Amino acid sequence: MTSPDLEPDCEAGCAPPREIDQLFGHDAAMAQFDSARQSGRLHHAWMITGPKGVGKASFAYKAALSLLSGSSNTDSARQKVRAQAHPNLLTIRRPWDDKRKRWRGEVTIDEVRRVPDFFSRSGGEDGWRIVIVDSMDEFNRNAANGLLKTLEEPPKQGLLLLVTHSPGRLLPTIRSRCRQLDLRAPSIEATRDWLVAAHGISADEAAAASELAGGAPGRALALLQSGAVGLEKDVRDLLRRLPNWDTRASRRLASKVATKAGESLRPHLYASLTRNAARLAKEAAENGNAPEPWLDAWKAIQGLESEAEGVYLDAKQAALAAFAHMESAARASRV
Repeated sequence: MTSPDLEPDCEAGCAPPREIDQLFGHDAAMAQFDSARQSGRLHHAWMITGPKGVGKASFAYKAALSLLSGSSNTDSARQKVRAQAHPNLLTIRRPWDDKRKRWRGEVTIDEVRRVPDFFSRSGGEDGWRIVIVDSMDEFNRNAANGLLKTLEEPPKQGLLLLVTHSPGRLLPTIRSRCRQLDLRAPSIEATRDWLVAAHGISADEAAAASELAGGAPGRALALLQSGAVGLEKDVRDLLRRLPNWDTRASRRLASKVATKAGESLRPHLYASLTRNAARLAKEAAENGNAPEPWLDAWKAIQGLESEAEGVYLDAKQAALAAFAHMESAARASRV
């Protein structure tokens, strides 16, 4: 059986990174890569870092395409990359588990063994051979050690583009062998304007999505597509009524994330509640009140999210329990 339409490097409602033609907000980073390419001294391994949704994988594909095109037809190379059919490009990512009918949770050594094999054989076309790793954060230790061998002995005209959200967690020996290129999120205002101009999003929705994503363009789009922006508004409306608690409204939200359609919203609900609990704890401390009730709620909801995922708690009951922690904190903060 083949894998589903939604790929491991793509969030619902968003195009795969290899299909993104217009890279927003990273002209300076691309200029830095192009300068190294044109100098003839292109480093053999680049570690592309930055927050989730900022465009790291899209940048990697665009950088790869600049080399794969060469003096040939760029449109032809782009079509091959989009179809995952370019003989000189290999992408390493979480593989599909046909037995369990889902993407595996990590990249294993079996996937990494494809890299030296790819570099050792002649490509179907002249020029660079490029490996994109998306992402290093999903490598287990054996896989990371396996890739290290290739980094230590780079092939001629071979290039590795390693995407990572958390470079500090990678093996120091991997980091030391890469040139780091940090992609920063555009300003919240710039991403808001881009959402309006390029995607026809309303100004209010674009502002809310950009703020929630911290300016990361891809993340903002994914949040809009998933319904997380609307969920965040509902949570804020609920918390805005504090110290009163609207039990009916919280039950509606719990029911919303408990459905099959609302499954993707559950992580956003827990993230929203913990983020707001931390905010309320800070505000309480700044106003001379005890922050402990909100800190307790923050900690309890974090634990509840892990338990709900680990032991398969009923989604609605888990969400209601999370709201109960917020309600208890609201009551305690009034004492």
